[in-house]
Amino acid sequence: MVSAAKTDEIKIYWVHLLWVVNVLLWLLLNWWILYRWRTFDRWSFFLFIFVLLSPIIAFLLSVLLLPDPVESGMNLKDYFYNNTRWFFCLAALLPVLDVIDTRLKGWEHFIAQGPIYIVTIILIFCLCVVGSRTKRESYHAVFALFFLVYIMIFISINLQTLV
Repeated sequence: MVSAAKTDEIKIYWVHLLWVVNVLLWLLLNWWILYRWRTFDRWSFFLFIFVLLSPIIAFLLSVLLLPDPVESGMNLKDYFYNNTRWFFCLAALLPVLDVIDTRLKGWEHFIAQGPIYIVTIILIFCLCVVGSRTKRESYHAVFALFFLVYIMIFISINLQTLV
């Protein structure tokens, strides 16, 4: 005899779980890249606040991804799609902040990123905007996978010691 599934089990959704991993990886990469500011000798309160914006947004993304408390019987798929508008609107701010961060490190640093940098920043921004407007599961699945590949490539590029 096959037992019936418990109704109090949390229903995991792989796209939701993948975005949890994506945000964690992005946050780790972000902290690594922000480490480049350690040699900057003219800190201001504005710069301090600016450097904190990305981690604050990542925290807010985590809040939108991870319910508190996680209740028995919770469906994380429903939870994810109930929060996509705010999640991806906030996520769309991250590439904008990245451009500002890159530019603040100097024009030479900005130019050194190459044209692929601008293309990927625009692409991620546009994908986030679309993600905030659609609840199509296929879109969110492809975007979550794409972002994982993107962030893994970006991490592999930044594995070297920062100078």
